[in-house]
Amino acid sequence: MRFHHRIKSVQVRLFLYFFTLAIIGTALLSLPLCYKNGMTVPLIDSLFTTVSAICVTGLSTVDMRLYTGAGLAVILLLIEAGGLGLVSFFTVFLVFSAKKISLLNRNIIRDYFTEDSAVESRQIIKVILITTLAFQATGALVLAPLLKTAGESHWIFYAIFLSISAFCNAGFSPYADSLAQFSGNGAICLWLSVLIIAGGLGFMVIANVIGVAKSRFSKKSRCILSLHSKIVLLMTFVLIAAGTLVFFFAEKDGAFSGMSFFKALNCAFFQSVTLRTAGFETVSQADFSPLSTFSSIILMLTGGSPGSMAGGLKTTTLFLLVCVAYKRASDKNAPSVFRRDIAEESTEKALAVFVKGVCLLCVMYALLLISESASLKAGTFSAGELFFEAASAFGTVGLSKGITAALSSAGKILVMLLMFAGRTGITFIALGSLYKEKPLDSLADFPKESMLIG
Repeated sequence: MRFHHRIKSVQVRLFLYFFTLAIIGTALLSLPLCYKNGMTVPLIDSLFTTVSAICVTGLSTVDMRLYTGAGLAVILLLIEAGGLGLVSFFTVFLVFSAKKISLLNRNIIRDYFTEDSAVESRQIIKVILITTLAFQATGALVLAPLLKTAGESHWIFYAIFLSISAFCNAGFSPYADSLAQFSGNGAICLWLSVLIIAGGLGFMVIANVIGVAKSRFSKKSRCILSLHSKIVLLMTFVLIAAGTLVFFFAEKDGAFSGMSFFKALNCAFFQSVTLRTAGFETVSQADFSPLSTFSSIILMLTGGSPGSMAGGLKTTTLFLLVCVAYKRASDKNAPSVFRRDIAEESTEKALAVFVKGVCLLCVMYALLLISESASLKAGTFSAGELFFEAASAFGTVGLSKGITAALSSAGKILVMLLMFAGRTGITFIALGSLYKEKPLDSLADFPKESMLIG
């Protein structure tokens, strides 16, 4: 019971961390200096933008052109605080809250960021901070001259903004059309894709890959890819490649009609990358066909990988569920992958995350259908467009069919809850599944009985 209460305490502290950020961010975005005309937006819109930023989603009910440099700077700080929110939380509450890191706190950090029990918690945090700053700084340095060449007058600040937003998988852009004006600029789209993919891989995967690369040039140390890294890299490649092919062929006579082959391929690749879970767009989501929309929802809900900036149900969750569903006859108990047996607790956690996540999304979508019934009857938007919005919010993606600003106040609150649940709820579920203590009276098991399935 003590471990159970400690886990609950961690969950409450994590909730309070994001809740405090939401209050501070809303207060700052309510100041007139954040807006070019000096007129503030309604409080609920300031709160919506704040929650979207700290949950690194990208949905907004306010035209980004209305923000001054100060307003964009506030959003940028909120994105960074939200992107590194879990890291900051673990640092402040779990590491520096005591002189010694407790066994439970150490296990929580390791379970969320890495499966290697030999890695120290403070070393994990050090790797995360260095990796984040390195990618964001490099991204800004590369994007700055590209934006200047493209004719952007604020190329330095916008390069920093886009670099941080891309690596944090936030999807906020200082432009009203997101990145549509750069749909034909392969260099900008490619580098933003690199930042998005890196931010969605997970910090320990990046460290593992760097370690393997270094070992190739050093005979003293030998480093190999972990099972987790292999699965993450495989799933990332498969999802991006599959998404690119689907979007390219589904939209060659649709959203991409009139584009050259390379521009269409660039837009298809960027769409596949940004759906997990950045939220930039080079082509309006309203222009995509039903097949592309359906594929987009699947990619948004899948999201990135554990211990990364990305949201969603995570790539490893989908991978484990597929492995269990298609377990080979040669696998005795647990499915085997890359000559390794998957631990039973991992598959149980994947099932818990998937089922609870889908149930939460369904409940929130039902509430949205109720709150937006007037708009649905009036034909302002469709139920399908509303589900796309809900999936985007829960996956912390930030793409929209253009209906965000048309939501009612109740609808905006529900979408905010979805964004918050997508950013922290999956972590709550994972933390709650970490440790299962058997009660003292469970010394004997009940008789087992089979059930009819399917």
